[in-house]
Amino acid sequence: MPRSPEDDDAPRWELPVWEEPPSGGPSENVPRWEPDREVRRVAPRRGAVPGGRVGVRLEPPSGPSRAAPAPPVSLPARPFVAWAAHPWIVVWALVVLTPGAALALRALDESGFDALVRPLTWAFAGLFVVALALAMVTSARRSMTRLAFNTIAVLAAGAVLLWPMTKITLGRGMCPPRAGTDLGAPVAAAALAAWQGGAAGHEAWSNGQVDPAWRERSDAARLLEYQFVETGCWERVAPIDASRTWHAFRVTLRTGEQAALSKSVVVHTAVGQAGWKITGIEGPLP
Repeated sequence: MPRSPEDDDAPRWELPVWEEPPSGGPSENVPRWEPDREVRRVAPRRGAVPGGRVGVRLEPPSGPSRAAPAPPVSLPARPFVAWAAHPWIVVWALVVLTPGAALALRALDESGFDALVRPLTWAFAGLFVVALALAMVTSARRSMTRLAFNTIAVLAAGAVLLWPMTKITLGRGMCPPRAGTDLGAPVAAAALAAWQGGAAGHEAWSNGQVDPAWRERSDAARLLEYQFVETGCWERVAPIDASRTWHAFRVTLRTGEQAALSKSVVVHTAVGQAGWKITGIEGPLP
């Protein structure tokens, strides 16, 4: 078949001509890859596979496995997570802060915020009970020895810190406004009226029994008259306990054939389920 002129213009595919490099072989100009570290190869191990056939079992490389990262903890939840992880630290912190809390409550009592004393006292006590219960439950899961040791140590330390602040009396002082007006003065006056009349006044005492020491002193002298001076509460470091009061009287008495003498008598009272009762009497004082 004759060829047309258009066939000469059609593109033709031809094999490329390989040109030799100017020097050496082609491998000299080709970059080689070299690993930075040795790649651990998993060696196949022959073993039995399901079905009774002999196959190849791949074993993972030996070495410590990485644990899954812990989920992130939000910022508001971090204090509670730390509390659950170290509960006894919170309990001991509350024990150490007990004297400071007592002083702060006393400052509130003296500053006119006496209405906050009782709620804050119960709030602090409730927080301590919750912290102690959480610590005991956590320690019970780990070690009973640690539970017993920490519980006894915490309670003993708390008692040692609170006892001087609540039980040691610093003297006589005035009662706070929250104490009210009925502070047991009528009961104290009833005891002196019974003394003046020659009666014992058992019903005015807390346990229904007159103090033997007071009975001996009152029998040794005859009360001529008495006059109420003042009343108050007992001072201490912690907020004043308004359930325990004192009442001072000026009395005139006579012992035997001696002339009448003027003395001081201080009656101690406390309020209970049956109302105000006498717990003790000081005097007659010189």
